[in-house]
This record gives sequence, structure tokens and C-alpha cells, in this order.
Amino acid sequence: MIKTTDLIHVKTGFTIPMTNSAVRPPSGVLERGLFLLSLFTQQHPVRQLRELSAESGLDKATTLRALKTLVAWGYLEKRLDGAYSPGPANLRMAAIFRQTSNFVHRIESAIVATSGQVGQTTSFFVRSNSERVCLARDNIHRDFRYFIEVGASVPLKDGGAAAQLLMAYTEPETPERAKIKAAARYISRGERNRHLASVAIPVFEGDRAFLGTLTITGMAADLDDETLIRFSGMASEELARVGLFTSQKH
Repeated sequence: MIKTTDLIHVKTGFTIPMTNSAVRPPSGVLERGLFLLSLFTQQHPVRQLRELSAESGLDKATTLRALKTLVAWGYLEKRLDGAYSPGPANLRMAAIFRQTSNFVHRIESAIVATSGQVGQTTSFFVRSNSERVCLARDNIHRDFRYFIEVGASVPLKDGGAAAQLLMAYTEPETPERAKIKAAARYISRGERNRHLASVAIPVFEGDRAFLGTLTITGMAADLDDETLIRFSGMASEELARVGLFTSQKH
């Protein structure tokens, strides 16, 4: 069953610009608030004022003013111990995003169709700063506790097929990343979890803007490279049916 949850870090194009707060703290009032929200992750859902101030590069007084505004509007909650965590307004925005996003409906359609053909878990990941976020997933055929839930994020440095492919298309080019882009796929075996194997392929909009990566994942013992490559071709066909592509070439 597909489900989509709050993705407050994702903007049009599904990739957030890298912000080096040590060099340039956010200057505008809105930018400060959005940047502070982006510091809440799956790994760090609860943050202290001092942490947010240090990571944003803002002084504590400025950080506190922005946090008070976010709390007042329901985007953050202040806990009894003084720490901050995401508030209920994010769920409302997530529901609106889910309801109105034409792209989500299209990618879900391709995921369900692909999963139905290959009998493995199919997911779609986007990049958010230094993490990858699961935007959609179909686990109707397989459900292992190792898989990343919709809305969850994982550091790119942890590796895996999705991470490697996302970095290939969003980081400065290296010989290894050039090979990934030339192949238009990346296969991983036991890279993030020794039991799993995955193939990741890029997903582009009709104008060939890079959106993210579709991955097919299953137990490594069941999937050889030839099978994963065949699965990636089937996924490409399903993406094409909804106007999405796996190549930047027109």
C-alpha cells in the first residue's frame, strides 16, 4: 500500500540547495525559519536551542525569535524540557501536498505497476540536503523490517543504491559518478544491509529535470545482477507510461 507523509524539506524539483551555514547563515526572515525546519530529521527529530543556533550559524537571540514564530504557527512544538520538535501544521501541509501533487500520483502509478511485475519492493527517493527521503513506496509483495518507511530519511553517507545514484546526479562529477550516469543505473549488494540487493535508476521529468531515483529492492540471495537489470528495464517502461523518463536525452 502506498502512503505519503510529511516532507517539509522538499521543494519543486525535489532537491534542496546545499546551504553551508558556517559560511553564510540564512539572512531573510522566511529563509531562517525554513532553514531551521530543515534541521529536524529522522535522526534528529528533537533539537535544543543551542544546537539549532550552532548549526544554522544564527545567534541564539535570532534563533529563538524564529523558533517562537514557528511554534506560534504550529510548525514546531516546544516541549516541557525546552527542546523543539515538529508540530501538527506539517501534517496539514503534507496532506495538501499528497492531495494536489500530480507528480506523486504519477510516480505511485509507476511504482505499483513495477512492483506488481517484479514482485519486489519498489520505492522512490529524493535528495534533501545530505539525506535521502523516501517519497513513495509499494511493499505489498514484500515487507522486511530493513526497508525505509515513507517519509523517513537516511544519510547519504550510509550508502546504498539510491544514495549512490542521487549523489551521481547532484554532486560534482567524479570518474565513478560518471560511470553511474553513463550506465543510468546503480546496483548495490549488502552496501547498507548485507541481506539486501537493489537497483536504482534515475527519474527525469518531461523537460529532463532530474527528480530522484526509483529503486527495486529484495533479498540478495534471490536477485542476481541480470535479474536486477531486467527489472530496471521494466521500471523504465512503466515510468514512460506516466510521462517520466530514465534518460536526460530527448
